[in-house]
Amino acid sequence: MKTYSLKSEIENMINGEIINNTHYYFTRIFYEDTDTAGIVYHANYLKYFERARTSLLNLIKIDQKLLLEKKNLGFVVRDVNLKINKSFQLNQILLVKTCLKSAKKSCIVLKQEAYETSEKIISKAPNVVCEIQIVMINDKNKVKNISKILDHPIFKKM
Repeated sequence: MKTYSLKSEIENMINGEIINNTHYYFTRIFYEDTDTAGIVYHANYLKYFERARTSLLNLIKIDQKLLLEKKNLGFVVRDVNLKINKSFQLNQILLVKTCLKSAKKSCIVLKQEAYETSEKIISKAPNVVCEIQIVMINDKNKVKNISKILDHPIFKKM
């Protein structure tokens, strides 16, 4: 019984938190994330944002593996716009904020921002900003209605 409670608490810590229709997800910059200059390699920002989106889905109990296995449906990225204002460095902790920018039956557009954190302080301006369009496809690569699967307040147009 205690194991379940502990597992649940750990999953909640790992998956972040939703506050006012915004998802908050923390991660640390490891040595493997940096290039020879000691800053985060640009492609890794996409990885951090992907982890935050996956954690958001886990938090709201959408199991991507079961969705694929049982319904042959999967989320795919259609478009990405990434801007790096200030690079992160080794051992920094970054906060990824994710919120809905727009929603249609066929796709959603999420705004994701990565903020620098230190000693209980979060930077006012994001270091990295990303807008990403997500669609849902079936096993024949046909776009399907994403709004039926993402039936959660965080995915409702504001």
